[in-house]
Amino acid sequence: MLQRLVRTHPVHGRKSLYLSSHAGGIVGMTVPEARVLLRDLNEHATQREFVYVHKWTLHDLVMWDNRQTMHRVRRYDQSQPRDMRRATVAGTAPTVRSRRRSEGKTLRRPGERRTHTPRSRF
Repeated sequence: MLQRLVRTHPVHGRKSLYLSSHAGGIVGMTVPEARVLLRDLNEHATQREFVYVHKWTLHDLVMWDNRQTMHRVRRYDQSQPRDMRRATVAGTAPTVRSRRRSEGKTLRRPGERRTHTPRSRF
């Protein structure tokens, strides 16, 4: 499924990159080119200065806006109880629907066929 690489937050308009470990390519780029760019973007986004690591204490509640936050589970003591609940707010779909609605580069999963060529390059 195609996903926008550059997304605009629907409330405050701030742009962000949609990066994920399962992205296999970028429409309009060769797979090797795309993987190098995705690796570089991930390395930049996960620099220590941009990462928040929560130090858990009893009764903590952590919330984030999934539209513009990368998150990953860390190892934890599995002998301790862990209660996780997810709430999802309905909104606009983040996927690319057509050529006219895309915001430039889009991500492709491995083996997925190209469906369109972007008009501009970022």
